Amino acid sequence: MANQELVQKNFMNLSPEKIELLKRTICKGSSNDELELFLHMCKQTGLDPFMKQIHAIKRKTKEGDVMTVQTSIDGMRLIADRTGNYVPGGEPKYVWDNEKKLISASVCVKKRTADGQWHEVWATAFYTEYVQRFFNAEKREWITSNFWERMPHVMLAKCAEALALRKAFPAEMSGLYSSEEMEQSKVEEIVSPAPKLDKKERLNLLQSQIDALKNSGENQ
Repeated sequence: MANQELVQKNFMNLSPEKIELLKRTICKGSSNDELELFLHMCKQTGLDPFMKQIHAIKRKTKEGDVMTVQTSIDGMRLIADRTGNYVPGGEPKYVWDNEKKLISASVCVKKRTADGQWHEVWATAFYTEYVQRFFNAEKREWITSNFWERMPHVMLAKCAEALALRKAFPAEMSGLYSSEEMEQSKVEEIVSPAPKLDKKERLNLLQSQIDALKNSGENQ
């Protein structure tokens, strides 16, 4: 499909120059079909890719590179705000274990229903389910990514807020996921080409994963 055909579909009323800019930058490496899908998502959500409210992310899979559409947490807030039935719900609530390690973050948003009543909608995100980690082949260990290492509370609160927003506004946000929620999915891409471990190293890694799951279950 030529770019001119995309323009004729009238997605977002973008000029041919803007579509070319999208293909060179935000949707770099995307096919015309993927670009059409991205433009459709932009139109449906009313989010502006040039303002970094919505992103086209390429992920590696067994079938090859696949484009996924992700939003920023600001984009999700904007969608909710446009309904006229949303206000933020205050500061996040955190839970820590006995060693002061972060376990979870809970966030609420407030939504006004058709009867005019305001309701708090809560959602909880658990650290072990969202933290982004990479396998360090040289050190033979898992390491936490930069943002999650420096700002774990901020990152986890964004995940919880995205869950709450989607729960409160399903019609507007069904199928939309924030970048913070999807970061842990990148682990598979990094882990898959990791060097082979010998039997002892595999057993040690398996035991550490079992211990982590047990600790997570006890903390919850």
